[in-house]
Amino acid sequence: MQEGVYSDGQTLSKEAFVNTKNVKIFFIFFLCFLLFSCIDIDTEIIFKQNLTGEVLIRYSVSKAAINMGKIDRHDNFLPLPIEEQRYHELAANIDGLKLISFRKQETENDINITVRYEFRNIEALNAIVSNSNDKKIEVQKRGERTYYTQRISANNQAISEETIKLAQAIFGNRTVSFKVTAPQNISTVNSGTIAGRSAQVSYNLPQLLSSTDNVTWEVSW
Repeated sequence: MQEGVYSDGQTLSKEAFVNTKNVKIFFIFFLCFLLFSCIDIDTEIIFKQNLTGEVLIRYSVSKAAINMGKIDRHDNFLPLPIEEQRYHELAANIDGLKLISFRKQETENDINITVRYEFRNIEALNAIVSNSNDKKIEVQKRGERTYYTQRISANNQAISEETIKLAQAIFGNRTVSFKVTAPQNISTVNSGTIAGRSAQVSYNLPQLLSSTDNVTWEVSW
């Protein structure tokens, strides 16, 4: 019988080991649920003809999440900061990035942030949309067309059926959405919808979490 091992060297049965792993998986999903239930992010990337452009971010975080200590106002765990100085620091440290405007409004329940950046290269754009050093976005010329490719998720390990069911139970039909506005009409998308110069796509969150494939979004104009 396969066994797991406690930190003190004792062993536990296969069944107990599986249950322990399921508890850990549930705890991770539960934390994600708490975080994303109190945070909304709406991002639009607007390209000019020379592939410079602007990023408009509308970001809302629940005051209750901060007041209860779930997340901290200065904590890097937040997908985006809520203090203006952090946005100035990012622009100052990234070549080709400029903070155009910052607005912070507080309601009884939420803190709402609206930020507009100007980017002069794709590296600066990646610095905005990613909180790590990963290069999630590439923009390339292929013949007469321009292709925008965004890596949505990269999962390399198979996930159990139990974990998939858990993700579906917790997140249900929650989705994540992305929008790109090009300097001319969109020609093709590998997923999503086209409306003139804009393309938009939504993904089911449980499907992203359980997918063993790399998910990318490609738009051409």
